[in-house]
Amino acid sequence: MTITDIEAFAVRAPLGGADDEPHWGAGFWDRDDPERHPALPDGHAGTIRTEYPPMWRFRAVYPDALEAVVVRLETDTGLVGWGDGHTPAAPEATVAVIDHLLADVALGRDPLDIQPIWEEMYAAMRLRGHTAGFLMEAISAIDIALWDVAGKALDVPVAKLLGGVFRERVPVYASSLPRVQVSGGDEAIGELAERAARLVEDEGHRAVKVKLGLDLDHDRRVLRALREAVGPDVNLPIDVNGAYDVAGAERAARMMEEEGAQWIEEPLVPEDRRGYVRLNRKLGLAVAAGECLCNRWAFNDWLAEGALDLVQPDVSRAGGLSESKRISDLADSHGVPFAPHVSIGTAIYLAASLQWAAAGPNLMVCEWPLERGALGNDLIETPFRFSDGYVPLPEGPGLGIEIDEDALRRWAA
Repeated sequence: MTITDIEAFAVRAPLGGADDEPHWGAGFWDRDDPERHPALPDGHAGTIRTEYPPMWRFRAVYPDALEAVVVRLETDTGLVGWGDGHTPAAPEATVAVIDHLLADVALGRDPLDIQPIWEEMYAAMRLRGHTAGFLMEAISAIDIALWDVAGKALDVPVAKLLGGVFRERVPVYASSLPRVQVSGGDEAIGELAERAARLVEDEGHRAVKVKLGLDLDHDRRVLRALREAVGPDVNLPIDVNGAYDVAGAERAARMMEEEGAQWIEEPLVPEDRRGYVRLNRKLGLAVAAGECLCNRWAFNDWLAEGALDLVQPDVSRAGGLSESKRISDLADSHGVPFAPHVSIGTAIYLAASLQWAAAGPNLMVCEWPLERGALGNDLIETPFRFSDGYVPLPEGPGLGIEIDEDALRRWAA
């Protein structure tokens, strides 16, 4: 069996759920929001702030659509594997990396030679320092497609090939309740609490993540409202997207622990590994991070120094299923659980995350996006099923899903 074709293409679809609510990122990354993004320090007017890092340094580029890179990998036997490279901005760059660099590494190879192909793809640019970003997203997409083909060829789910199925149902948490601005006051907090109550009472979620990180007093009020809305038995992990310095993160984490949070995610910028080590030594609340770490060597340094209590690699950013499994096994050797990071993307991305989660002995929980956009259940023959805090592992071979290719290609960019 040999690989005869690798096609990469970008997809772009509207953000938001069935009720057309905007994706949380549309508000979080809004450059016109003065609370999140004060004026740049180049002569513009703006409130003097003392926090480090200053908030204007968080102006990440975030599109107003769901964007991803899909790989369709075909073999001479007619088997087709699908992969997803999580590229929420400029997906054309990842497509170019695949077309002009990585496709030649894999074409003509046996698709079951997954690790040799992975190592050669990574080696292609390692001497130039390309250890994250577009290259790793491109590698991720091809790697996921290889595992999909392998599972189909052997008529088993990918989780079996990753070492075995530890669980037929994957525990998931709802992600994410949006950040509410201080200016929204009690009304905005009340609306958020009502939404959380619906997730628990109507849909059966047992864990709900919320975005915080603007103001400690405001965030405390939000947490208290959420706890009252969801009751004592629902976990409330917190994501702040690098909003603090070490001192601020310590104050925030102690408040969050008092209010019953499950973990604090990305309290510092991802470059500040030493800061994470200092912070984690001071806290009782679990410190989580990892979506910005994209290979086993990066995670090894963080784990060896005791920087994290929970690792959150992203299967479509950290080198696919191959590297993600290596990372979670590495974390296990340090006594640290993993929780797959799952952001906006396609059903392929979700399925790959479930297969990896099912095969991990040290799984804590898997992220499960609230968005029900056009690239989710609408793309697969048998929709994902959520019930009482769990998503069953798809039953088919490979990733366990059957892609409706016509539906997918309607969103090709």
